[in-house]
Amino acid sequence: MTTVEFFRSEGRIVGFEVSGHTGFDEPGKDILCSAVSALTQTTVMGIVEHLKLDAAFSVSDGELYIMLDRYASDDDISRAEILFETLNLGLSSIANDYGEYLNIIEREV
Repeated sequence: MTTVEFFRSEGRIVGFEVSGHTGFDEPGKDILCSAVSALTQTTVMGIVEHLKLDAAFSVSDGELYIMLDRYASDDDISRAEILFETLNLGLSSIANDYGEYLNIIEREV
C-alpha cells in the first residue's frame, strides 16, 4: 500500500511525504503506482523548478518527500498550496476508487 501524508500548518498544506508501493500489480506494470508517482513528482517539480520556492525534498525508490522552507512567505505558501491542493484532489480521486491500495492522511505540523 502507498501512503501519502499531507502536512498542514494552520490548515494550509506545506508539504507531503509518499511511501510504499501500491501493490496493485507487479513492478513495472503497476498503473496505480505510476499515477501516484507522476502526480507527486510533477508537484515537486512545479514547486521547486517552476515556482522556484525553497523546499527540502528527496526522491528515492518508493519514497518522496517535500516540505516548504519554514520561513516561506505567506505569498509563497499560497502559490505552493495551489499545487498541493490540486495534488490532494487528484490523489483523493484515485483513493476513492482504489482505497485498498492508496491511503491518504493529513497531519498538522
